[in-house]
Amino acid sequence: MLPPLVADMNIAVPVVQFLRAQGVDVVSAREEGWHSSEDKDILREAHAMKRFVLTHDSDFGTLAIHRNQPFTGIIYLRPGGRPPAQVITDLQDLIDAGIDWTPPVIVVYQSGRIRLRLANK
Repeated sequence: MLPPLVADMNIAVPVVQFLRAQGVDVVSAREEGWHSSEDKDILREAHAMKRFVLTHDSDFGTLAIHRNQPFTGIIYLRPGGRPPAQVITDLQDLIDAGIDWTPPVIVVYQSGRIRLRLANK
């Protein structure tokens, strides 16, 4: 199972619907009206809610690692701009992978490959 999530603005509505149907606790930045929020604000809000950010945007990793912004976790799906059905397949792979989601961790998923980066916090 995936951890509680905040779906970034670039995560399509059908993807959020799929996650909810799988029983994943997900808050959508789009539904919350965070359209004008910067990435740092979304990361901060997700951390305050003890949620991972689900995104196609590498800026979240930069904020967490290089700018030392506190975070609970980040799931970065590469590349962005793919159809929701492909993103859903990727997420099913992550659900099935049995990952230890103990925070803080950054997960990068691309083409069937999962990379974990544990943060030293």
